[in-house]
Amino acid sequence: MKRKTNILHLLPHAGGGVGAVLRAVLAAESEKESPYRHVVASLDYLNDVTQKHFNIHGISWTDEVAVKRRDELSALLDQADIVLAHWWNHPLIMRLLFEGLPATRLIIWSHVNGYYPPQAFFPELFELPERFVFTSKVSMTVPAVQELSDDLKSRLRVIRSCAGIPSGSESLCPKSDPFRAGYIGTVEPVKMHADFLSMCANANMPTPVVVAGGPDHEDLRRQAQAMNLAGCFHILGPVKDASRIFRLLHAFAYPLSPRHYGTGEQVLIEAMAFGAVPVVLANPPEKALIRHGQTGLVADNAADFSAKLRMLMENPAERETLAAGGRRFVMEECGIEHSIKAFHALFEETLSLSKQPRKLKLQPADGVNSGSPLHLFLASLGNAEERRGFEKALQRNDSSEFPIDFASKTRGTSFHYLAMLGDDPGLKHLCNAVGWNRD
Repeated sequence: MKRKTNILHLLPHAGGGVGAVLRAVLAAESEKESPYRHVVASLDYLNDVTQKHFNIHGISWTDEVAVKRRDELSALLDQADIVLAHWWNHPLIMRLLFEGLPATRLIIWSHVNGYYPPQAFFPELFELPERFVFTSKVSMTVPAVQELSDDLKSRLRVIRSCAGIPSGSESLCPKSDPFRAGYIGTVEPVKMHADFLSMCANANMPTPVVVAGGPDHEDLRRQAQAMNLAGCFHILGPVKDASRIFRLLHAFAYPLSPRHYGTGEQVLIEAMAFGAVPVVLANPPEKALIRHGQTGLVADNAADFSAKLRMLMENPAERETLAAGGRRFVMEECGIEHSIKAFHALFEETLSLSKQPRKLKLQPADGVNSGSPLHLFLASLGNAEERRGFEKALQRNDSSEFPIDFASKTRGTSFHYLAMLGDDPGLKHLCNAVGWNRD
């Protein structure tokens, strides 16, 4: 019997959308005679759902390899025919790539759109792998990508990040009156639009807007109360099974922050599969996925968003046409087999290349030790204006204002790097200098 090709999936952790996609892809691979053997190594944790899923499908996995199981990671890297690194700006993956990998054939699959720091692409990242994969064609328009050399551009590929057609959505899901809208996904300022509450409330819908997700759902509930809008929303917090909510929704109200990091937006695919018509803002990732007037509606601004929700509420025939178009798109183009076929072709292409040692080369920072947590954080910002702002803050103890994205305890912020990589005095000084309380 021919030996299977070993694919090592290297990722910071598995949760949320990335975890759902990875579970779906590997489960589909395990259910057929694939020429590939997939192994998962998580630098931090794998959540219980992912562990149980991999065990059921016979997928080999290990976690917490960044610190507790480095010897095991080294062995897995040596055994791998191809290393597929799942990338977003995470301190552990930055440190590992900076420290370097042994001779490997390396593919990087990005799970962020790359537009805005702290989840922005930086030039050195594209020099590291044999192939760099985007989950959406929209990432091809990122300025850092547009400025790459022709050689580096020739290594770029696009493979949709998709968990396939959601279970239970195979048949049309009838909707009953009254009209209902809802949001399912990440509830925190770095993802959800700051005016989400007013944008939905101004549509004057007959039932409360359902909001499912976290982690900042309690803050959203308090904000709704302060705006005297508590009765307009039913804020649930995280839910285990969103399908029961999708079945009830006529419209999927999904206005995201203009600076959000998302790309494939698996939740939009799920909404369309269950016949909930997406209404989104004209951010590049959403425009690349939603075909306005065919599979959903794309709004130009907050007022237009409210108006489009009202239009769906008042025009059931148009709503049903859009719902049918969305379902048709999902059924025809979002099957898991499309992504698997594309990856198989990419694996075969990559196998023809020789293994090479890999080490991420990063821009130095004046007065900062190379490879320190502070250096890794600053280098992850590439040439972005925010990097210059942080360097200024270091030099002058300047409490300058930064986008809300940088206030998060995770998501590649200075606080995330400090928490994950140790008590770096320079990085701690930076966190204090920008005027945010990490606690």
